[in-house]
Amino acid sequence: MTLRRSVFALLLLLAASATHAAAPTPPLQPAHGPGGAEYAHARVDAREFAPGAQGGWIFTPAIPLPKSAPVIVFCHGWGALDPHGYRAWIDHLVRRGAIVVWPNYQDSLRVPGADFLPNALAGVHTAFAQLSASDAPIAADFSRVAIVGHSAGGLLSAEIAAAAANEHLPPFRAVMPVQPGDGSRDGARPATIPSSDIAPLPASTLLLIVLGADDRFAFEQLGLHLYDAAVAVPARNKNVLELRTDRHGSPALVANHFAPAAPANAHAPRAHAWSSDFEHAGVIDAMDWYGTWKLFDALSDAAFYDRERDTALGGGAAQTFMGTWSDGVPVIPLRVLR
Repeated sequence: MTLRRSVFALLLLLAASATHAAAPTPPLQPAHGPGGAEYAHARVDAREFAPGAQGGWIFTPAIPLPKSAPVIVFCHGWGALDPHGYRAWIDHLVRRGAIVVWPNYQDSLRVPGADFLPNALAGVHTAFAQLSASDAPIAADFSRVAIVGHSAGGLLSAEIAAAAANEHLPPFRAVMPVQPGDGSRDGARPATIPSSDIAPLPASTLLLIVLGADDRFAFEQLGLHLYDAAVAVPARNKNVLELRTDRHGSPALVANHFAPAAPANAHAPRAHAWSSDFEHAGVIDAMDWYGTWKLFDALSDAAFYDRERDTALGGGAAQTFMGTWSDGVPVIPLRVLR
């Protein structure tokens, strides 16, 4: 009887192993187009332009060195005091041909939320001044400026763009807050980061707000508020989308708060996470290639070059498509909330 049970258990184990081995795999990075692996530059150069909460980093494309490049401001999430955790996305943007500016806005966890916006603006001013210098190796194209941010940086991205005219900064033609958060968790507790008025965003702004269905830190209330508060931006120029978790295959695609963040070359998912909030944190996968990377690439291309608009805005299939599992089943598409 014991031998029979052992054989039965072994057969179950082998069957489970075969099932796991045969599980569909997620989409790979597309070869071309928004979110794709077609890069114009082989290297990313990084330098700290100033230290402290009002400083930050500048990332520039190299090999080959372009004569000019558009400028993207990248606003990190709360507590991400070093660019390392977002280098996969930053390197993608730079290798496509953009200069990326990272304003620190905090140099410790003790910096109060009320200082985030003035600190970030100070950093952007300093970086833009350095990029404007006559001896700058690449001419920054300030007619093509965009901004993207995650979590606390998502809120800041909208606020910086709204303040641009008063701050004598060039207009931010594309603005993409990702999982914007103010610490309130949809009003469950007082906000730790005060919100400023984004009504000054001009009508020509392309505004795309991206949320996560399994985000337990930022939720959706603030993102929907930003859409409504951008009163001058017409509906045709703005959307709110939601990334959705898909566990059809292995590894799963998880739309939690940390889906947009990953260091460079972080392709292996974390095998175990003590909380689903951190499941697959730091992974580069279809949530990036067909989600945040694709959307911001397309939004910037639409704003800068009048192309890829159907992928950037409008709620159509090109915008919401998230790739296909290896067995041909489409990944659960982005959900259009506005």
